[in-house]
Amino acid sequence: MLGLWGERPHAMRAEVLTTLFVLAVAAGDLTLYPLIHLRLATVLPVGVAVVAVWWAAFRWPPRAGLRGAAVPAAMLLFAATVACSAALALRRAPDPVEGRTEVQGLLAGVAIAVTTVALSRGSWRGLTALRRGWPLALFLAVLVAAVELLTGRHLWIPSGLSWAETSRTIVAGAFRNPNDFALAVTAMISGTLSHAATLPRHRSRPLRAALHALVVAGVVVVALTESRSGLLACVLVLTVHAAVGLHRRRARVGGRSGGPPHPDPARRRHPRAIGVGLTVAACAVLAAAFLVPALAARNPVLHLATSAAEPGTARSDRLRLDLLRAALRYLRDSDGLGTGAASFEVLLARDPAPGVASRTWLHDTFLELLLQYGAPAALALAALLLLVVAALVRPPRRGRRSRLVRVEALGFVVPYLGLGCASATVLTTPIWWLLFGETAAAAWWLLGSPDEGVQPRARPDHAATGQG
Repeated sequence: MLGLWGERPHAMRAEVLTTLFVLAVAAGDLTLYPLIHLRLATVLPVGVAVVAVWWAAFRWPPRAGLRGAAVPAAMLLFAATVACSAALALRRAPDPVEGRTEVQGLLAGVAIAVTTVALSRGSWRGLTALRRGWPLALFLAVLVAAVELLTGRHLWIPSGLSWAETSRTIVAGAFRNPNDFALAVTAMISGTLSHAATLPRHRSRPLRAALHALVVAGVVVVALTESRSGLLACVLVLTVHAAVGLHRRRARVGGRSGGPPHPDPARRRHPRAIGVGLTVAACAVLAAAFLVPALAARNPVLHLATSAAEPGTARSDRLRLDLLRAALRYLRDSDGLGTGAASFEVLLARDPAPGVASRTWLHDTFLELLLQYGAPAALALAALLLLVVAALVRPPRRGRRSRLVRVEALGFVVPYLGLGCASATVLTTPIWWLLFGETAAAAWWLLGSPDEGVQPRARPDHAATGQG
């Protein structure tokens, strides 16, 4: 007992540090830029990853079998493969300065993913500590967006960009563009909803209400970015959480969760009436936003729908497809070991017939990793993603926690794929790797964690069974 009491402060300290780690990474350029100026943007994440892996190794439970080691082993293999591929890509980089900068950002991102998995330890407490960081990150993102709206200025967006000059209501937060910000906020929304779902139902109603209000503010921020991919990802994430929440509520009210239905019908009608009232109020606000002319003129969803029909949007979509075709052509002509760090833009500039209207980033980080760093790094990433898929399609275990972690993993996979497939490049973006680590940590727990996530069996009532 003394040993347990002695370990409790250390465990609480580790959980607090884990929560702060998520907040620091999800803060975007608010923390990244100071680290770059201090020349710690790579050294610090790599050092933290080494310490986290060392700490997790000493706390590895003896009852965890080989199945429980699949995800951390795959993550370490991926990190080692990327490190080797990065060394070769650095030697092949057409621009040594740009190549070194990209490799440093890539290694820092992989270190963030490794740290996330190590801090989770595949345990429920580790996932809970990670989960607590997302509401804090969402609050910070909403605050930054509010500052942007009130001041009419973006934090780090340079002047001259069309979207920044034509509209003062588009927000980008502490990120490079509105698209990245929208998908990052979507991930924060999902993490906040997951955290709210794990809170005790009756003892934390004010906190749950505050978290749901924060989610509503986050959805407004996503709409203000006018990002198609961000809005689509947000709708998907909210749909998944809402579907699971309705299923859980029906099971609880109908008594199908293993216990009897609520004994007091009046207490059941009270929250239902509140829910109906809030739904009616929300529908009224939405109708006013689209029908009242003064509000419709400032409606970001209407702006997004209008811009989708403009010729510039069609040109942008065609440009993305042309960039993918050019990258596939360069990949076909390579030896499969990578064309070099930060090489796509150089290859595009040197190509006499690139087939694109504008020379820019690839806008597909998965293909960018395969092209520039080779098949080994891409295959290691694919193997880890397959483990995540295996965890999600595995027959669910009994218990509420298993369902919650599945929804949590899906809520992180959607913005992770959105950033990887729609952003200009997120190869060196910390939050993309944080989402990768979060999905891997959830898969670790689902595939066979030390605590298995199964609710403990109730002990038999000896008085009822007649056993002494």
